[in-house]
Amino acid sequence: MRLLLFGLLALLAACSDAPAPAEIPTRDAETELQIELQESPPPALAGRGDSADWMAIEHAGWPERPAEVLAPVLPDPGPVLAIIIDDVGHAYAQGRRIIDMPVPIALAILPHTQFAQRLAQEAAEAGRTVMLHQPMENGAGLDIGPGGLYSGMPEEEFDRVLRDNLNSFVPIQGLNNHMGSRLTAEREPMDRLMHHLQGRQLFFIDSRTTAATQAAFAAEAAGVRHLSRDQFLDHVREPQAIAAAFEQGLRLARQNGQALLIGHPYPETLDYLERVLPELETREGVQVVGVEELLARKYAR
Repeated sequence: MRLLLFGLLALLAACSDAPAPAEIPTRDAETELQIELQESPPPALAGRGDSADWMAIEHAGWPERPAEVLAPVLPDPGPVLAIIIDDVGHAYAQGRRIIDMPVPIALAILPHTQFAQRLAQEAAEAGRTVMLHQPMENGAGLDIGPGGLYSGMPEEEFDRVLRDNLNSFVPIQGLNNHMGSRLTAEREPMDRLMHHLQGRQLFFIDSRTTAATQAAFAAEAAGVRHLSRDQFLDHVREPQAIAAAFEQGLRLARQNGQALLIGHPYPETLDYLERVLPELETREGVQVVGVEELLARKYAR
């Protein structure tokens, strides 16, 4: 009996030596974040001391970092050249010669001309770029033909004429100016023009008939893809002058990676192109591509 009592007393003594269980304190979310940051601050804040700065920024909200998109690495195609022939539509044979060239030359077709629709359709079937060659007022007072846009035109008339021209044949992928040394120098009508092109997702080529042109600025502001002419082929209608202009275009392509040439369906111009374009890349190291390829290269950057 004594032994049993002694054992019970010893057991009670051992239990009294154990500390009472402490209540585990709870921590709110902000305290947890403070402790976590003190123990392991974010890499961007390591070495910057107090985490209060991070807390202020975090609570204010950081803009999400966009996922990094790596552009595909494409092989460099080397220097390229694009050619547009303006004033197409009056003569079928001229237009067919352009379509039948061994490289993709763009046809800029005047509105309301006899062979506009036929040539546009045949060019599209052959994979050629088709453009509206929009007549615009020049500074010399020269006749610009039907479908012209003029300085000071009422807005309603401007819109109606331009819509009629854009609907006069199909397909149309872009537009460039016919003459236009006066109109392209005025920002307001250029903004109005680009509004129509943006709505139809058409590109614009500035023929640059004046150094004061506002067309490219208006196109950029409207989000219209655009290019500007680098070289006229046949400002002088003589074989030697055309050859010299073409050589200058090749130099620009080699120097800048690309160049845009504009010519006209003159017999001298078409004769020269038919002679020089076959095997041009092999001889000169410059490839002739479509206008839309130049646009793709520009906007891929």
